[in-house]
Amino acid sequence: MDRRKKRSVMFLVSVPLILFATYLAAQGPPNPCANACWLAYRNAVAACKGNPTCLANARAAAEACIQGCHLTPQR
Repeated sequence: MDRRKKRSVMFLVSVPLILFATYLAAQGPPNPCANACWLAYRNAVAACKGNPTCLANARAAAEACIQGCHLTPQR
């Protein structure tokens, strides 16, 4: 691979990584309450093993958990 091609590949790989890191930094600090709700939801979905009723109950429980966190919408 010639030098010019190698530099362009390195540039094209590094730019999306830098943009993604910037995006993550702009999200702000994680909310512990929302993280706990997400973890509980993931565990509930894994335990459901595809049962539609169980999945609906897991979603309803997750929505109730998030509402209990009193998160304000971002502007």
